[in-house]
Amino acid sequence: MSGNKVRSDYKSETSASLLHEPVGKLIHLNPINELVEEVLKGECIYPVYQPIVSLKNGMIYGYEALSRITLSNCHLSIDELFEVAMRANKLWELEMLCRTQALKGAHQKPARIKLFLNVDPNIIYDSEYISGFTKEKLLSLGFNSEEIIFEITEKSSIDSPDVFTKALDHYQSQGFKVAVDDFGIGYSGLMRVCSFSPNFIKLDMSIVRGINQDSKKRSVVLGIVKFCREAGIQIIAEGIETKEELTTLIDLDVDYGQGYFIAHPDREFQKLSEGVEVMIRQSCQRNQSPLPLLPGLETVGFICKRNDTVTPDTKALSVYEEMRHNPSITEVCVTDEEGNVHGILTRNYLLGCFSGQYGYGLNCRRNVGELLTQEYMTVDSGTTVEEIANTAMDRDFASVYDAVIVTEQGKYFGVVTVRDLLLAAINMREKRASDASPLTGLPGNNSIQLVIDSVIRESEPYAIMYLDLDNFKAYNDAYGFPNGDSMLKTLAQALVHCCSEKDFIGHIGGDDFVVVTRHRDIESIQKLCDNIINTFFNLIQPLYSSLDWERGYIVSKDRNGFTDNFPITTLSIAVVTNKDNVFSESSALSKTIAEVKKKCKQQRGNAVIIV
Repeated sequence: MSGNKVRSDYKSETSASLLHEPVGKLIHLNPINELVEEVLKGECIYPVYQPIVSLKNGMIYGYEALSRITLSNCHLSIDELFEVAMRANKLWELEMLCRTQALKGAHQKPARIKLFLNVDPNIIYDSEYISGFTKEKLLSLGFNSEEIIFEITEKSSIDSPDVFTKALDHYQSQGFKVAVDDFGIGYSGLMRVCSFSPNFIKLDMSIVRGINQDSKKRSVVLGIVKFCREAGIQIIAEGIETKEELTTLIDLDVDYGQGYFIAHPDREFQKLSEGVEVMIRQSCQRNQSPLPLLPGLETVGFICKRNDTVTPDTKALSVYEEMRHNPSITEVCVTDEEGNVHGILTRNYLLGCFSGQYGYGLNCRRNVGELLTQEYMTVDSGTTVEEIANTAMDRDFASVYDAVIVTEQGKYFGVVTVRDLLLAAINMREKRASDASPLTGLPGNNSIQLVIDSVIRESEPYAIMYLDLDNFKAYNDAYGFPNGDSMLKTLAQALVHCCSEKDFIGHIGGDDFVVVTRHRDIESIQKLCDNIINTFFNLIQPLYSSLDWERGYIVSKDRNGFTDNFPITTLSIAVVTNKDNVFSESSALSKTIAEVKKKCKQQRGNAVIIV
């Protein structure tokens, strides 16, 4: 059922009674069948889209496409319409209509965001079913199969278990990811469902509803989470309707959430409200991170204030009177109805316009737009706080303390004061220092994760380089830990020397390092890797005895305690770019990096593999 889910309390009692009349009472069934025909012929279906949000970072992962009926005289819910369509052998026709409408409406979907489509497994047995329909439709609309995830419910497969299995096999064999929908109300257990290796399971709202007050439900979900972690399956909780349910699911380490509290279904691909996104991030930080790091890679969009604006034709006197009676108003941004920024009126400037012998008389009848003579600074919401703080402080002395206007996609988004910028920058530096590796001084795991989460959400070129040392344990055992620490510091020194100021360098721990660079072309990345390898090689010579360096190996013990010869330490560099890869979450990126790293380790000496 492509997007055919509705809450059960929306169903019509009248239509429900008709559906459950005996088959012999054709007086009831025929009018309903006619409704199905009318819906199909008139294409009386439109899609709405409900966000599915990561409960790890508050970002939208995908949208579930839901279908709504536009036929005015249809008293059936969408679920009931599908039930009648199946009896009338029109299941695939209705499925195809819903799916087509959902895909057509998805042309406005943000890039790289997933689209979840519901499917009734019984269409496999519909005589009109067309295999490959979705792939052809995707190609014609400019989509690819990686963007689509099929939700297959098992609740309708109680009488025919093989239907559910065949539907899963059908879509997985075509390269689609699949989610088991309505999990928890079907006939089978967790072991059986997970034996099919779906990519997701969606917890039914009956499990989610009131979970914050039900210890048995929490225990059930905790067990499901633990099992799915080991099986590599991600969990989506649907039907979240309260803040308490949401925070409980975050506490239980559920991956994704969906429900009215997060966002209602809409014909547009709506963004998440700032309040919900921040609440998710803050809940995650309290539960999972010892550091209260700011979200969004410390971007200004998360510290700016969404102050009210005025239009250019607003009377300046009204703004002046409001400022005069409210000392907390330090500036007012001027925008048109479309959100385009026209300028800013600072408190000092506007009060100055109305002061003096003639100020009031000259300006009391003027509009705000006539007073916009000041220069102003605008920045994109995705810019880092430190970058903006440095730029803001470089302005002329007369305007250095003026607020900065924050925009998103060229439209007004908010305003941030220089005081807030400086306080945030100081706070971030303190947190970064506490997160930094005590050995190398490079940013640690929390900062690394924030950077990676940030870059994979963007469409700009990037490359993530994962570096570690070959034969480092043998060197540590032979030369001792102090020299081993010197080796790690030397690698950090080589990275700082070779990378540009715009590159991010992090120390995961031990001999594992990360570099995030905006290079994406193979030639530039290869050049950077070669430079790091050569610089590191030249710097480590003093860390070896002349004998070991000249013969090119050391004598140490392997992991089994046997003495062996080990070459001079070299580097393995696994590089993943977004040139041919699209990652919507860091877990998928980590899996790819791990695979590339494994290939690097199979090579002798310095190794660089770029994908």
